[in-house]
Amino acid sequence: MSNGWYQLEHNRPRKGVPYLPGGTPRREPYIPVTRSTASEPPIPERLPQEPPAPPVRQRETDPAPLVEAAPAEEQGETAWERTDSAPPPMPEEEPSAHSQTVGAGGPVVLLDGALHETLAGFIHEKPLERAVHAKGWGAFGQFETGRAMGEYTMLPFLQRVGEQTPTVSRFSLAVSSRDTPDASRNVRGFSTKFYTGNGVFDLLCNHLPVFSVRDAMRFPEFIRTLGPAPGSNLRDPERFWAFVAHAPEALHFVTWLYSDAGTVKSLRHLRTYGVNTYVWRNAAGKRRYVKYHWLPQAGTEFLTAAESAALAGDPDVAGRGLYEAIARGEGPEYELRVQLMDPADAESLPYDPLDATKVWSEADYPLQPVGRLILNRNPENYREQVEKLAFSPANLLPGAEFSDDKLLQGRSAVYWDAQRRRLGTDFRKIPVNRQEGWTPDQQVSSGLGAETAGTQVRAGISRRDDFTQAGERYRALPREEQEHLEENIASELRGVSRETRETVLDYLNRADRDYGGRVAEKSGA
Repeated sequence: MSNGWYQLEHNRPRKGVPYLPGGTPRREPYIPVTRSTASEPPIPERLPQEPPAPPVRQRETDPAPLVEAAPAEEQGETAWERTDSAPPPMPEEEPSAHSQTVGAGGPVVLLDGALHETLAGFIHEKPLERAVHAKGWGAFGQFETGRAMGEYTMLPFLQRVGEQTPTVSRFSLAVSSRDTPDASRNVRGFSTKFYTGNGVFDLLCNHLPVFSVRDAMRFPEFIRTLGPAPGSNLRDPERFWAFVAHAPEALHFVTWLYSDAGTVKSLRHLRTYGVNTYVWRNAAGKRRYVKYHWLPQAGTEFLTAAESAALAGDPDVAGRGLYEAIARGEGPEYELRVQLMDPADAESLPYDPLDATKVWSEADYPLQPVGRLILNRNPENYREQVEKLAFSPANLLPGAEFSDDKLLQGRSAVYWDAQRRRLGTDFRKIPVNRQEGWTPDQQVSSGLGAETAGTQVRAGISRRDDFTQAGERYRALPREEQEHLEENIASELRGVSRETRETVLDYLNRADRDYGGRVAEKSGA
């Protein structure tokens, strides 16, 4: 998986050219001077074929700067002469522009609190980078409820058709730095904060419907494999594919990520999924499992690997497209839909519906429309309104709860810890997060009144089935997209160890024999 590390190039001073601090070329002043044609003879005309002489730059040893005369058509003729006139006076500096010293040229005193606070404020004004989803873009919008969902949930903003709820959303790249290309093969996040009259509700989604692991215990291990090797600081495909070899449940995720779906054309064409299974509870106390989906009004479009590589030279192509579209009044629009399942169905399915590496059949659990989101306003201060956004799946309101999804429950607390580290303990008071006065008793608890029993263990789920849905996804692709998927995987397997490659190919064969055989052939195995 390409991390897209790019280093910005900086202009360097050219040899022999004086530069000011910051790399700006020094430009000497040119002062127009009037020369009287009556008191001095005119300058002889140059021959027609002779080019005009270039102005002479001041040298450090010159006693006074050279200045350019006024144009001949204005002052009689062009000439150069020396001037010893003093430069214009510098503006008077405020005392606050200086450190406190012992005398004008003396040492800075240790007790200069103004200096210390100025520098300390500077080094702390930029938030720490997120551990994941570091690079992102944001926009404000409006969510309109299109269908009253009171039959299924008490969520306050879903009770009345036509209700308008202000929102803010952040798009992101899961494994990224500031310069990771927007078009790189990556997991894209889409998180939305709903500012309701009853509090804040967060909905966190990814652009792939499944994740690589089903238990949060393995999440750090997975993320580390996507970063550079600790020794060389270079990307090593062996790290990721060795992880896949030891985590067969990741094969479904790999089949999505390495298809064209892993490289999205633009944020306008981004379809996203809640991935995890949540619970909706209505006023009567009935609970249903729910999965969230955002469908782009413009349709879903992807890039091929070649198209993605061609766009890598413009790392901000998606963010720029979003910003400019909103500025033109053409912001993107997304429809919110949900899948709902009676928990009693869970045991009769061939897969575990709480497993984040699985999707639910849309034929059995159709997508039901809920409302639409329109992004219509760009941020005025990116750092304050986008980088300081603090999302968490635990930002729930009555009517929404956690299920027993292991990955989701692992996420329930760690997001708050991440925000405290990144933004400080008062992150909820930041204006864009709109939780001034929040207290722990406002936190929505999950599962009140539900019965549970069992022995505490550390064990995997009983219905793993790591390969069936990966094969179904492969067979659902058109042949051209199957070829892209095969080549994208094969191009990386060529650079890994034989043991890792053979294990991954065995998994692909278990998912679909054509899938495994074609990748093996293209990888040279």
